Amino acid sequence: MMKTIPRPRRLVFVLLVLGLACASVAFLQQPIPSELLKVSDEMVQLTGRLRGLQPKAPIAKEVESRDQIAQYLTETVRKNYDAAELQREGRLLQKLGLIPASMNYVDFMIKLLTEQVGGYYDPIKKKFFIAGWLPAETQKPIMVHELTHALQDQYFDVNAIMEKDRKGHDDDRALAHQALMEGDGVAVMFNYLLQPTGRSFDQLPDLAFVMRAQFWTMDSEFEVFKAAPMFLKETLVFPYGYGAAFLQKVWAKDPSWSAVDKIYSDLPASTEQIIHPEKYLGARDKPKPVTLEDPSPLLGDKWKRTYTNVLGEFSLFLFLKQYLQEEQAKRAAAGWGGDQIMLVENGTHDAVFAATTWDTPEDADEFYSALGDWFQLRYPKSQKNVDSAGFSQVQGGEYHAVQRNGLDVRFVIGLPESEAGKLKNYWNAEKK
Repeated sequence: MMKTIPRPRRLVFVLLVLGLACASVAFLQQPIPSELLKVSDEMVQLTGRLRGLQPKAPIAKEVESRDQIAQYLTETVRKNYDAAELQREGRLLQKLGLIPASMNYVDFMIKLLTEQVGGYYDPIKKKFFIAGWLPAETQKPIMVHELTHALQDQYFDVNAIMEKDRKGHDDDRALAHQALMEGDGVAVMFNYLLQPTGRSFDQLPDLAFVMRAQFWTMDSEFEVFKAAPMFLKETLVFPYGYGAAFLQKVWAKDPSWSAVDKIYSDLPASTEQIIHPEKYLGARDKPKPVTLEDPSPLLGDKWKRTYTNVLGEFSLFLFLKQYLQEEQAKRAAAGWGGDQIMLVENGTHDAVFAATTWDTPEDADEFYSALGDWFQLRYPKSQKNVDSAGFSQVQGGEYHAVQRNGLDVRFVIGLPESEAGKLKNYWNAEKK
């Protein structure tokens, strides 16, 4: 849980399994800071041996209280990210149904972040902040995980990777990078925990499944996490679970840390490559660039494009999973080739436009069909109007439509019905 405070959609700040263990400990007395620092010094060398990376330089450390760490993280989010942009991101997720319409997205994500926070490595300050309220013995696995991030930063300059991601408009790529880093930390942490057994992380069951299985336990321990929509829970777990499972496949092909090291100079480009490691390790399935025309000029002067991003296979899977069975959603999101999504607004209304492309006609067919089921289930009172290119539906004064053309599937959600007629030329232009 290296803290560079990315956009809340990728706020993967929690080491779920260890956070749970720490939250469950009853403390008889406050740990002594000097003892925590001494233990962390010992853990640096151990982590270096476990990870195969000896420190190039001393790692700065500081003990902080829960309130200090929570305050720091809150201030960093508000300082480094434009509040208006985060609000627009929240509106896009609301329009997609991924978070409730009533949710204050930014405030909720800060509460979720600070509820479970423990120690963390800050690659900007190059410092490991130690949780001053947790006993040293309890913190050792956390220290291994966070000190792995410190070693990553010394050897691979991960802060530069994450800085570039923060400036981009591709959260899917950023989540894939986060999965590599967090999966690396989880793998070393499990190797530390498994030392007495003589086993290693690659011998464990699929770690994506293991991490997702923690949902119910997390719900019983953390009230904010319990109240979080499934989209946020799944996104929080993804870098740890799927990232570690990705490295299990890397290790199976070449059981060495040098094989992992090489990935930092040849980064995975999408969550698709993380979910399906063969698409990274074998014939490389690179994301295809997708350009979505801005519909604002057709809609009128008051309309503006305010937000763009990339969903990727994992977020499209979660989007479909809202109304479809998990296996159908998983099949429909597989075969993803690329996408772009945008939010357009006119001051009183907003709408989402998206364009996707797929690896094969069969993949496009499956996604198009799944979208048909999704729209029917989300808008059950609407009348479905079908034409040769796709279908449209209207419910509650809002227009929704899906268009299919070869490998491309495009859709719009939540446009005011009165504006729908303006899109005729937009759809035709998109087909060229």
